[in-house]
Amino acid sequence: MVASVASSVCLVLILLGSLPAAAQGQPPGEQKKLVISLEEAVQRGLEVSAEIKEARAGVDMSRSKQAQAEAAKWAQLEANIFAGPSPESDLRSSKGILDSKSDTSDPIVNGVFGRAQIRLVQPLYTFGKISAFREAAARGVEVSEAAVDQKASEVSLQIKQFYYGYLLASELREFVDGIRKELRKSLKKAERQVEAGSPAATWSDVYKLRAFLAEVDKNIDEAEQGRTLAQAALRMALRLEEDVEFELADKKLAPAKTDPRSIESYLETAKELRPEFMQLKAGIRAREALVDAAVADQYPIFYAAALLDVAKSTNREFSRVPLITDPLEHSQGGIVVGLNWHFDFGITKGKIDEARAEYIQLLHKRDFAEHGIPLQVRKAHLELQRAQKDIKTTKRGYRNARRWLVTAVANFDLGVGETRDLADALKTYARMRADNFRAIYNQRIALANLAFATGEAVRKFSARQ
Repeated sequence: MVASVASSVCLVLILLGSLPAAAQGQPPGEQKKLVISLEEAVQRGLEVSAEIKEARAGVDMSRSKQAQAEAAKWAQLEANIFAGPSPESDLRSSKGILDSKSDTSDPIVNGVFGRAQIRLVQPLYTFGKISAFREAAARGVEVSEAAVDQKASEVSLQIKQFYYGYLLASELREFVDGIRKELRKSLKKAERQVEAGSPAATWSDVYKLRAFLAEVDKNIDEAEQGRTLAQAALRMALRLEEDVEFELADKKLAPAKTDPRSIESYLETAKELRPEFMQLKAGIRAREALVDAAVADQYPIFYAAALLDVAKSTNREFSRVPLITDPLEHSQGGIVVGLNWHFDFGITKGKIDEARAEYIQLLHKRDFAEHGIPLQVRKAHLELQRAQKDIKTTKRGYRNARRWLVTAVANFDLGVGETRDLADALKTYARMRADNFRAIYNQRIALANLAFATGEAVRKFSARQ
């Protein structure tokens, strides 16, 4: 059983994966060994996680989009300034007749011109398009912040798995090493008894103990591998360089003193804190606003505008005839109101349908979350209850097995006990103690899963930098 527990630890640690590694600089001089508690490990992991930093960059992007949406309600200024060669033009007026000796087929370019076209446009009424985009952008920020919280929950859970995985592997390593010492002592005595011709032991007993010892050696190697993997996973999750030594503040894998609340209480907490619920709620409102914006795009935009168009040329004179505007020598401007109406043949309708489909998609995702997340909470709650019971049962079992082992060893030392009884006692004690370690580990992980499922894992974490 010890072998199966050690093997499962190794498998879990391998399957858990690890966060991307990154270098963590250390100050010059003598380096001290870091002593890290679980809370410190989680806090450090949240601070250095590249995945969380990436999610926070998404928040910055959403805030930039929000700033753009907010600025859409203000006037927009457009300026076009350019210059070029100016053909000569000698416009004349005689007896009400306009005439010019200049010929456009053979222009005389003997000057330059400069022209500035400036337009200041203030939206007046957009049928709710701007306000819809502002609402969507604001909810988009909330979605991005909830995504940071979600990623933080995942990182927190992962670090707890690494932390308790290391403690479990260390406990198994130390415990199995103690079993090996006891087994070697008994094996040497059995070998001496056989060599002396004592009926208390046979070669069959010696072979059985040797086989058991080989199995124990294998279990020690597996436990050591599990501890090494867990340590490496923690090192990467905390961004510690290879030359930085660290150890855990907890030396033993002890059960948590906890009094689980009712399942209804945990379900209510999940509805309040779970990032996915917040993300979906904000996302649905954002999609509603985008649908409204797509619908409003069918209607015109009413606006007021201030216009200015000025041109100056080195070889032309300003015309004071109202009917004539020289494109290279003039000054015009004024204030107007108008509307801008865009028409297409199905594109706008397609955008509306697309926005509505994305909105409906989120509604279905919300329905799935409203069933899936409570199931996740119930599963973690049941696992916690089961682990609590297993801790008590296996503790009672390994204590009785320990008493049996002490008696079997004493009888064996006195020459009145059988080797088979000693071997059975050793195996039973090893199995029950390993089961107790596993029950404690399961309780710790169940608590971590429950904190993740309810959103309590990052209650104090802030998505804002």
